[in-house]
Amino acid sequence: MTVDGHLTPIEESRAAEALVVFAAIAGCLALASRPMVTAPALVITVAVGVAGALAPTPIKADENAGRRAVMWVAACVLGIVAFASIRIASVVPPAPASLRVASMVVVAAVAEELFFRRFLYGTLVRYGAGVAIAGSAFAFALVHIPWYGVTSFPIDLAAGFVLSWQRWATGSWTASAASHAAANLMAIL
Repeated sequence: MTVDGHLTPIEESRAAEALVVFAAIAGCLALASRPMVTAPALVITVAVGVAGALAPTPIKADENAGRRAVMWVAACVLGIVAFASIRIASVVPPAPASLRVASMVVVAAVAEELFFRRFLYGTLVRYGAGVAIAGSAFAFALVHIPWYGVTSFPIDLAAGFVLSWQRWATGSWTASAASHAAANLMAIL
């Protein structure tokens, strides 16, 4: 601390880093510990998503907005086609769905993408795109183990890599949110 009671820039930076690490761990633990009851799970997921939306992340001005828009559409289409291919090849019948359940899985997908691809990826990207892609994909797969079991880890990891690649390719978390929502809807329809 300085004489006037304020933190030095280095101390402020360390405190901010510690807060980011705490937020990342707390968010992952909250998502991993979600109860199997859908309403409480949705509340936890949305709360973590809101935290991911509010967390500061480095934002760069996009000089190539036109190219990014084309890339967004291409990445979104590729992601949805990938998830549809897996769904078509799956022997698991879809879960019974209602409009309420469909709404919940879309909200959950957007909230998870706010956390994993906006906040976590956005935080890790300072260490390189590879670290951001792998780190956010790995965390995504880990938090789904309590719900789907350890045997789902490879498919959740693959999904995490697709979603993280979309984040990298488009510069935005929204393409991964659209693909994630579509994947969740395919699982119940």
